[in-house]
Amino acid sequence: MRKFGLTVAGLGAAALIAGTANAGPKFYFGEGKDLEIFLMGQIWAVYGTNVDIPGQTNLKENKGDIYIRRGRFGFKGHLMKNLSWKIWFAHDNLGRDDLNPVDAARGAVKTSGLTYSKFEVWDAYFTWAVDKQFANISLGYFRPQIGKESITSGFAVLSFEKGLPNFYVRRHIIGKPDAGSTGFSSANGRIFLINWGGLYKSSGWSLNWNLGVGDNQNYTDKSNWSPLWSARVAVSIGDPEMKKYKLGYTQTYFGKRNGVTIGLNYGHQGEGIDRTKSNKQFDKNEMYGVDILANYGPVDLFGEYDILKRDWSDSTDYSDKVWTVKAAYNFKLPNGQILQPAVAYGVFDPDSNGNSIYGKKKNTIWDVGVNWYIQKQRAKLILHYTSGKVENYSGTQDAKSSYVGFGFQFKI
Repeated sequence: MRKFGLTVAGLGAAALIAGTANAGPKFYFGEGKDLEIFLMGQIWAVYGTNVDIPGQTNLKENKGDIYIRRGRFGFKGHLMKNLSWKIWFAHDNLGRDDLNPVDAARGAVKTSGLTYSKFEVWDAYFTWAVDKQFANISLGYFRPQIGKESITSGFAVLSFEKGLPNFYVRRHIIGKPDAGSTGFSSANGRIFLINWGGLYKSSGWSLNWNLGVGDNQNYTDKSNWSPLWSARVAVSIGDPEMKKYKLGYTQTYFGKRNGVTIGLNYGHQGEGIDRTKSNKQFDKNEMYGVDILANYGPVDLFGEYDILKRDWSDSTDYSDKVWTVKAAYNFKLPNGQILQPAVAYGVFDPDSNGNSIYGKKKNTIWDVGVNWYIQKQRAKLILHYTSGKVENYSGTQDAKSSYVGFGFQFKI
């Protein structure tokens, strides 16, 4: 525990030093052409306090882990006034140990073998603003705009880790590619996609929409192919969720927004294959969801509820449910910094028929802590306590995991 305390002190000092962080360098190449370099990271120190995995012997419960939870760097800019682009790369979980209590709490129990980070393309796309209100066409490798927690950056959430809808929605609608000879697989929620989006703002309300069609290679092979359709429509009452159309969201506005946004989400893919079931064919794979974000002065409230459905060609099916709720309050300090207590609760509830790709492993998680915004999202300290349980992990035995997590986040 003393080592953990020293780590916390070290990360806190680093945060104070980085408190004056500014935006990355930007270069201009004539009218309408520019390039910006950016760097982002989350350094985490976690300490497991109550880890119980059935079948595990000699399990060291009070175990710490220090690693880079999220690492990003990339480039963005414009080729011309109305044609923007972005490409960035990820090196997540660099230095993460096996049996990490964060993963165990959210249902991803890994009991053997080390987890090595891999370097991968995170997003790579162009956006052509044919009309900045009604016609923004994005083309490339990025997230289908469905599932609010999934399409919100892990750098902009109220909780310590992203909520359960992020992981279960991505796993259901996007899937994972084959591990292949490298032993690597990715669940980053990205596919090659064409998306039409817009943002219409009027007095007292606004409308944001996205409609996409993509090639979800994770559920296709040489004999099975169908596009993934994705749609999201969100209505805001009061202040809009964004000043201009973009593919990026947040859960707090640091007391500067007074508005409510309600979003409806839908995803559909027809005939495909399910690699979790030995390439078993499915007739359709769907997701229905609703989300709400309310920001009123210092109060932030967020909620999401999703239904995940899959129908296989042998007439079996499942309908899982996953949801989360979060709340936070922003205290503005005399120096302009923000201290934000936050709480979150989430549940993944698999179909009682046992056909879910997770069987009957119900996952429940709650989180309470405080976020200290030294320079808003550019320099942020996070201290939370999180507890999770996976029912029926081994037969009728449950797995559980709790941890104290401390993090430092920076953006340059």
